Amino acid sequence: MRFYEVIGIWEHAGRADKSAVGTINRPLQGAGVGCWRSWLAAFCVFVLVSLFTGCDVGGGNTSSPTASSVPTLVGSPKGPGGVTVTPSASSSCSIGVVAPASITGWNRYRDRRFPFQFAFPSGWRAGSFTDDSGNDYIVQVFPPDSTTPFGQAGIADQEHFAISIALSGSTSTYANDPNWRADAGSITIGGVRSTLYDRTTPDCGGVNRGATADIGRHHFTFFMVSVPGKAKKDIALFLGVLQSFTYS
Repeated sequence: MRFYEVIGIWEHAGRADKSAVGTINRPLQGAGVGCWRSWLAAFCVFVLVSLFTGCDVGGGNTSSPTASSVPTLVGSPKGPGGVTVTPSASSSCSIGVVAPASITGWNRYRDRRFPFQFAFPSGWRAGSFTDDSGNDYIVQVFPPDSTTPFGQAGIADQEHFAISIALSGSTSTYANDPNWRADAGSITIGGVRSTLYDRTTPDCGGVNRGATADIGRHHFTFFMVSVPGKAKKDIALFLGVLQSFTYS
């Protein structure tokens, strides 16, 4: 019951009850009317107090909201716009400068669809597929301890490299995404000078490196995702892959 309804009942209660009492108890006038009206007033006060006690007068929900956790950054071969979290461009867990690993003794991947190749670490696996949208042709490289199959499921793997070619649709670069930070200097991929970008989740749970280049009339995106304990080594390996990339 609303507050103004309670006030309305209280203001008109005496007038209505006086008429009713006069009609019903006319023979008792002069004997018990005063007592009856006193009892009725007490009853009304009791009802009014009960109504105020039971009403919600605007306290609202005082429970504290549950804090939402930040989701872990997942891999995306498409680079900018491929994830839903907002990482920090300047992270306190930044890896810093890492030198490329030596590619001596590495295996060689030669693509069957496009005329490019690159070296990848011994013991790692490399394979290709076209993503479900049909917009990207992707080569994935997984570490020795990974059992993730090549394909769409591998995009969410927390440690892998990916090289993708845009088949259709719009393209973008890491320079257009404020969540990515450009590393100092430049890197040459397939004879094309490019910039390496990095991105790290606020909780330092995921580490990314990425670069884009237009090579042989194709837009390439080079992407890496790793976990903190392996990030520095994986970055060195990823840089070795990039420097070994050739397009003929």
